[in-house]
Amino acid sequence: MNPRQHRRRLARVALAAAALLSLGACATRPDPTDREAVAEFEANNDPLEPLNRGAFFVNEGLDTLVLRPAAEAYRIFLPPEVRTAIRNVLANLRSPVILVNDLLQGETQRAGVTLGRFVVNTTVGVGGIFDVATGQGLLGHTEDFGQTLAVYGAPEGPYLFIPLLGPSNPRD
Repeated sequence: MNPRQHRRRLARVALAAAALLSLGACATRPDPTDREAVAEFEANNDPLEPLNRGAFFVNEGLDTLVLRPAAEAYRIFLPPEVRTAIRNVLANLRSPVILVNDLLQGETQRAGVTLGRFVVNTTVGVGGIFDVATGQGLLGHTEDFGQTLAVYGAPEGPYLFIPLLGPSNPRD
């Protein structure tokens, strides 16, 4: 057996062992006559567990095969100054979404700061390449639609794992 075949065989054995071990971690439903155990099971049970496990498995593969090598190449080939400029532009592009959520939440002061940051960084900061607004005391913050829904009392819902985005919940 050549080394390549040996590695493949070891990988298959490891994968099979991992699958068997993961089956042991699956929660089983308690006896329906034991009301207390059923209530505890319902309180602790993740209704989306099979979906979340599958999504996590997909995410691990994407991370190993695509994202991690891309991130390492990004760090190797782009100097820190360029990475900072990219980060600043992306943050500036998020400002309109943050502004809308600030307004929907009734946070007029924060909306004013967000609008000020966007205007200053887009004009003086050359399209957001430079974060001039922070130096002027306009500190950034984040808001998203999930937070806005929370302000209006929307429930969080069960744990949800989304490939590429990570852990979340249906509200977000």
